[in-house]
Order: sequence, then structure tokens, then C-alpha cells
Amino acid sequence: MTTLLVALLLAASPATAPEGFLAVRDGRFVDSAGRQVLLHGLSIINKDRKGNYQSWHGAAEFARMRDWGMNCVRLGILWDGLEPAPGVFDENYLKGVDQRIAWAKEAGLYVFLDMHQDLYSYKFSDGAPEWATLTDGQPHVAAGGVWSDAYVSSPAIQRAFDNFWANAPCADGVGVQDHFARAWRHVAQRYANEPTVIAFDLFNEPNIGSGNLVAQEAMAGALAAELSRKPGATPVTPQEVAQQWMDVAGRHHLMGLLEDIEVYRKLVDAAGPVFSGFERTQLMPMFQRVRDAIREVNTRHIIFLETSMSANMGIPTGVGLLRDKDGKPDPLQAYAPHGYDIVVDTPDLVNADNSRVGLIFQRHGETAQRLGLPMLIGEWGAYGGADEKILPTARFTAAQFEKLLCGDTYWDYGGNIDRTAYFEVLQRPIPQHVAGVLLSYHGDPLTGAFDCAWKEEGTSTAPSLIYLPARFLGSGATVEVTPKGEEYSITPAAAGSENKVISVPPIGKGASRTLSIKPTSTGTR
Repeated sequence: MTTLLVALLLAASPATAPEGFLAVRDGRFVDSAGRQVLLHGLSIINKDRKGNYQSWHGAAEFARMRDWGMNCVRLGILWDGLEPAPGVFDENYLKGVDQRIAWAKEAGLYVFLDMHQDLYSYKFSDGAPEWATLTDGQPHVAAGGVWSDAYVSSPAIQRAFDNFWANAPCADGVGVQDHFARAWRHVAQRYANEPTVIAFDLFNEPNIGSGNLVAQEAMAGALAAELSRKPGATPVTPQEVAQQWMDVAGRHHLMGLLEDIEVYRKLVDAAGPVFSGFERTQLMPMFQRVRDAIREVNTRHIIFLETSMSANMGIPTGVGLLRDKDGKPDPLQAYAPHGYDIVVDTPDLVNADNSRVGLIFQRHGETAQRLGLPMLIGEWGAYGGADEKILPTARFTAAQFEKLLCGDTYWDYGGNIDRTAYFEVLQRPIPQHVAGVLLSYHGDPLTGAFDCAWKEEGTSTAPSLIYLPARFLGSGATVEVTPKGEEYSITPAAAGSENKVISVPPIGKGASRTLSIKPTSTGTR
């Protein structure tokens, strides 16, 4: 199906959402007032079973997000917390989720629910309950320098994923994937009438299972070939490359060599057929099964499509569209990939390479265009306690989101996040609601300049709302809106806040509008 035809079919959804709900229209998120919405926020996820998977964040933390210019939360739900026994849903756990949704609502934030997992199960990290972790007695072997290396080293994790994709029966005779779909149905029914909840992120970073070994072989072979053909190089085998990658010092060496973007491209492309095939034949059928279960009880919420974990690093993805019983694309779906450079979770974090980062998000943008869907980057960053050395990478990444006009939720809302060196890229200028189509926007963190352009469609009488941190409206800064139209207004982002929201009333269908903030000087700050 061509991209144009997909866009036309998806555009058949209403121009606006039911009261309070978000809709999808022409590759954009649209609110019930007919305005394009650019989603921006943080992930809030607790992986601790002892704490019943409830995050430490309270009403005050949600309110701070609003003041920081954020309008959405990626709220984690854990299958182990949700369904501790087959068909038994924990009401106390869900009341904790309810409370956090209520805090988000009070703060004026949207929420999308993320069924989170790492290494498949709480037995190995977090995710599935024990009864849904079918390892067939395989051993768990955690090796390597990064937690995620266990996807490659652990036969137990690989077998659990293989059984999940095969919908192997649990002890009660019901397929594990069928149970998963029923769990989502339960969640979707609970929040069917809650517009604060905008979407369901079906599965965090789906993993290929034993296919990891095939993919690793393909990538190690490609990298070994590239390294061996360099002038004066000593030939290296794929096995030697794979061994180096699982060693901290060896990985540091290889990551330096992968700063050559052409070598890196060949590395990720070598694994493309493996992961794309998995996504087409196993991941998308699972998503479709869950979608069908959700749509039995809920036709108002958007379904977010993630890629295989592999696409986080720029490996080509084969994800497709969800469809209704007549074969037409579901009108409420969006693309929500993750993006991380290969240095994440390693001591080399500050050595992130912008050419690799650029490739990752370029490919995500191309996939969103192929699918004809709006895009939100569900995870990125993971900078933790990094100092100012991470700023070039953080700024470059935020610039990719501006270029792609996509939403994002940073990983994750840690304590004192507002005191980190990179907080400036999280609290940045955002055109949150646009009465028309957003064309471009850019905030310069060094000068305080900001520019935004959009075209009004005439479908909304509600104003465009642009969030600006206080540092972008310093003493002497000028604000210019063209064409001027009815006078814009500037109000605090929250009671008593120095951060502002500029409200620009629309002037009519077809009008091209711009908003510019010019600082007192153009020197760096």
C-alpha cells in the first residue's frame, strides 16, 4: 500500500477527537479543539517489585513537569504487578496507577501507559510474572559489561521470548500471548472513558529472543570484514569481534572504531533482514492480537507501535500498520520508537557520536513517513548524572526532534533532574498546541532566540499555545507575531512561575503565522 493511500485512509478519522481525547489526523496528533499537539514529557516507571511497582513521584512532581513545559507522561505499568496470577488482576496495584493518572490530570498532563519490561521478566529484571515466564528449564546467564548483554548471554531469557512469540501455553493451557492480550483488554476497559489517558504503548522494547544470536553473528561478521580490510590491519574473525563486544575494554575500543559512520551503517544494515523479518512475522501479529482485544472494549485511545529493540541503534525496522476487521488501517495508531547511541549505559556515555545519533533518528523519521503516522520518541537520553560534557549530544538530539517535528518522552524522571547539566534540553521551547499545521520551530539554547512557524487550517478557533522557559524571555527580549491579528497574550506556565505560555488567537484558514523571540544580544550565554 502506498504512503499516499495510507495517509488518505488514516485521514478518514474525524478532524477532531471526542471531547478531551486526542485523535490522529494526517500524520499528526490532534486535540478535541482541532489543534495539532506536540507531545513532550518524561518517563515515570518503577521496576521495583517490593514497592509494588509504584513510582515515588507525587502530585508536586507532576505539577513541576507542567511548569517545565511538559504536557505528557509515559507511565509504566508492569505485567507482574497487574496480573500476579493468570486472570487475576491486582486492584490495589491498579489503584496506584489510578492515583498517578489523577495527579497528571490535575496538573494538565496527558498520560500514555507503557507495558514495561527489561529482560522479559521480573525473574531477570522486570516485566512478566513468573507464571508467564516459560524458560523450559534453560539457565539464566548474565554476562558482559552492560545489563542488556543478557539478551545475548542468557538462554533462559531467549527461551522465554521465543515461547512468548510462539504463544506457548501457560500452565492453565492458555497461550502466554493470549494472556497478555487479555491483560491489555482489562487495562483498556478500565480507562476507556478517561481522556487524560491518550494512548497504550503495547510492549517496551520487544526482543527477538534466540534470534539475537543470529543477528549478533551477522553484525560481528560485517564489522570483522570492515576492520580486516583497513590498510595495515590484522585480520579479525567474527568470533573475536563478538568476544570484544562483551568485554568492557573491548567494547570501548570497538565503539571508537564505529565513529566511522559508513562502517557503522554497514554494521546495523547487516542485521536489518533478521530483525525486519522478526517484526513482520512475529511482532506485528502480536501487536494485532493485542489491538483486536483492546478494540473490543475501547475505540477512543491511540495505540503506540514500538519497534524491536534493535531499531534503538538504527537497525532498519519492518513494523507495519494495525488494521481493523475489514483490513483498513486502524485510525488511532502512532509510531513510538526509542533512540539510543551504542554508548548508553556504558562508561563511554559522553563519547556519543552525533553521526550515529543522526542516523538513528533519520531512520525513525523515514519509517514514520512510510507508515503515515505521527511519531513520538518514547525513550531517549538516559544521561543519568552526566555532567556538562553531555551537552553537545543532548543539544544535537533535541535538534533532531525539532527537525522531525516529533514528540518525545525522556528516560527518565530521576530525582533532582532539574539540577542536571542537560536539563536545558528537557525544559525547552515547545509549541504545545497549534491551530493548524506546525511547519518548523527552533530554540537556540546559547542565544535565547526562538522561531516557530505554522499554517492555520481554519478548523480550530482555539489559540495556539507556545511554551517558553524564563531564560527565553529575559529582560529586553522582543516577541513578534506575524501576521499580528488579535493581540497575543503571555501568561505564567503555572501559578507564580517565571516560565511563560504565549497564546496566539487564530486569524483564519490558510494563514501562515510565525512567532519569533529575539534576545537583547546575539552573543552566546
